[in-house]
Amino acid sequence: MRVLQVIHDFLPNHQAGSELYCYHLSKALQRRGHEVSLFYSEIDHERDTFSTRRGVFDGIPFVEIVNNHSYQSFHETYLNPEVERVFEQYLDEWKPDVVHFHHLHSLSYGCVDACRRRRLPVVFTLHDYWLTCPRGGGQRFRAEGKVCREVDTSLCAQCVSRYAYSLSGPSRLIKRILNRLDHPDAPNLLPQMLRGKIKTQQENFVAQGAQTIGGQTREVLFAHPPASVSIRCKTPAAAQLLFSVSMDPSTYEQDGAGVLFRIRKNGAVIYERSLHAKQQIEDRGWHDESLLLEASAKPFTLTFETEAHSSDSNEFCAAAWGEPRLVSTEPQEYAPSLTARVRAWGEAFLGRMQGARLRTQVEARRSKTLQLFSSVDLFIAPSPFLRKTFIDYGMPQDKIVFSDYGIANLGYQPGPKPPQRPVRFTYVGTLVEHKGVHVLIDAFNRLPHDGAILNVFGSMDEFTGYVKRIQSLIAHPGVRLRGRAENKDIPDILAETDALIVPSIWFENSPITIHEAFLAQVPVITSNFGGMADLVHDGKNGLLFEVGDAGSLAACLQRCVDDPQLLERLKPNPASVKTLDDDGKWMEEQYEKLLAERKVK
Repeated sequence: MRVLQVIHDFLPNHQAGSELYCYHLSKALQRRGHEVSLFYSEIDHERDTFSTRRGVFDGIPFVEIVNNHSYQSFHETYLNPEVERVFEQYLDEWKPDVVHFHHLHSLSYGCVDACRRRRLPVVFTLHDYWLTCPRGGGQRFRAEGKVCREVDTSLCAQCVSRYAYSLSGPSRLIKRILNRLDHPDAPNLLPQMLRGKIKTQQENFVAQGAQTIGGQTREVLFAHPPASVSIRCKTPAAAQLLFSVSMDPSTYEQDGAGVLFRIRKNGAVIYERSLHAKQQIEDRGWHDESLLLEASAKPFTLTFETEAHSSDSNEFCAAAWGEPRLVSTEPQEYAPSLTARVRAWGEAFLGRMQGARLRTQVEARRSKTLQLFSSVDLFIAPSPFLRKTFIDYGMPQDKIVFSDYGIANLGYQPGPKPPQRPVRFTYVGTLVEHKGVHVLIDAFNRLPHDGAILNVFGSMDEFTGYVKRIQSLIAHPGVRLRGRAENKDIPDILAETDALIVPSIWFENSPITIHEAFLAQVPVITSNFGGMADLVHDGKNGLLFEVGDAGSLAACLQRCVDDPQLLERLKPNPASVKTLDDDGKWMEEQYEKLLAERKVK
C-alpha cells in the first residue's frame, strides 16, 4: 500500500507532538511493508514562496513546499490555489492509495478536494482545534490570553484582523522593534561568562560543560585555577546571585591543593569560600550559594576567580561554577509581553473597525470547514474531549472515532525511584503563553526554598517576549531554565524527574509528553481541562489542579514535597500507553477498510 502523509511542517526543524507522531507512524507503516511519502510546508525566507524541495528523511521520501505566509487576505490562509497546484502534481506523480492528513495549516482545504476528485480514501488525524479556530495555532486561545470555550465569530473576527491588510514596510519595522524590546536575557550567566574577559594560564582551563556529582548533573563553567572570568551585569531590581561551587570528583583521591572560590563586584570581594575535597569529606559534592545584590540602574562588573589553596601546586584541583544565575527577590506580576499587548490591542481595534466584513469571512471559513467534514472519510481524535468538541462544532458522529496516539519507546527506563529531597519537578515543552509556564513559575515561587527544584526545558529563542516575562517572575532559587530539549534526550530527562508538570491553559489534545511520562513511570500534575484530564486521573496516575490557578497548582506541588511517598503511589502503568506497532496495525486496518469500501462504490 502507498500512503501519503500530509502535515503542516516536519522534522528536524519542528519537533512538536504532531510532527513526531507523523514521523513515528510513518516508520511503523514502513515496518509493516508499506510505502510512505511525506508532503509538508516550511517557512524559509531565503527561498521563493511555493518553491519545492525534495529529499529523504530517515528513509521517508518527502516534498517540502515553501509557504512564507505572505498573505494578502484571510481567505488565502485556508484556501491556497498555488499550494493545491503543487500538491495535485505530486498526487499524480506518486499515485498514493491512501492520503492521511495531520494538518492543513500553511496548506489548503483544497488538498482534500483534490484527493476526493481522484477517489482516494482520506484519513485525517486531528492534533488540535485549527479547523474550528482561524487563529494560526488552532488553540482557541486569543491574543489577550483567554481561552475560547465556545466559538464566537465576533471574537474570531478580531483574531483574523491580522490578515485584513498586507504587512507593510513600517509594520515590519515596528514588529522588529517590539521583538527587540522583548528579547530575553540568557537563562543563566554561563553563555555570558564564556564571552566575558577570561584570564587563565591555559586556554582549556576555562570551558563550559556538565558535571555530575551524587547523581545530580548541572551545567558548569570549569575554571581550573588560577582563572578569572569577568562579565558586565545589571539588576534593575534587587536580585539574588545563585550558584554552586564544587571540585571535580576525579580529584578527590589525588594529592595536591584545594580551591579558593572568590567573587568580586566592581573589584570588591563579595564572596569567598575554600574547598579542600581531598582532605575534608564535607567539602565534597555540590555547595549551593546565594548572594543578595542591590538594585543597580548602572551596569557593574562581576568577576569569578579560582586559585589553588593551601599549596603552590595547581595540579588535580579542577573546579567548577555551577549554574550561576540572577533571580529577582521580588518577582513581577505576570502580564503579557509588550509585543503581545500591542498585537491584542491592534486586533481588537481592527476587529471593531471592520467587524461585519471580517465576521463574514469567518463564517465563510466555517462553511468550508463543514464541507471539509463531508469530504474526509475518517477523522481520528486522539482524545475523547477533542472528539466531543468537533461533534459540538458540527462534525457527524459517525465520521470521527477516538483512537489515542501510539508512542515510540525511546528507551525509557521505568523502575522504582526512591522518594528524595529535593523533589525534582520538570516541564518540557514550548515556552509560550497558552502552555501556562507563568502559572507554574507563580506556583513554584510559593514553595519553601529547600524542598524542590524545577527544571524548565524549552527553546529560549522562539517566543522571546514570553520568555522575558517568565524570567521576570522567577523568585525561587530552585527554578532552572534549561533551554531546548531534543526528543532523543527525553528519556534521560524523565529519568531525573519525580513529577512532570503540564500546566497548559488551553484545551490541549492528548499531549505526547504525558504519554512519555507514563512510559517512564513518572506521575503527571496537570490542569483539569481538555485532553489532559482525559489522560490523568487525580490520585491514580497523577494530580489535577484548577486550570490557570497558581494556588491550586502550588497545593499539589506542596503535597509532593510534604509526602514524597505520594509520588510512589501515583506511579503510572506503562502498559496504559498504546505501542507504535499496535497503532500501525490499527491504522493499516482503517486504510484497508476504506480501500475496500471505495472498490465497492
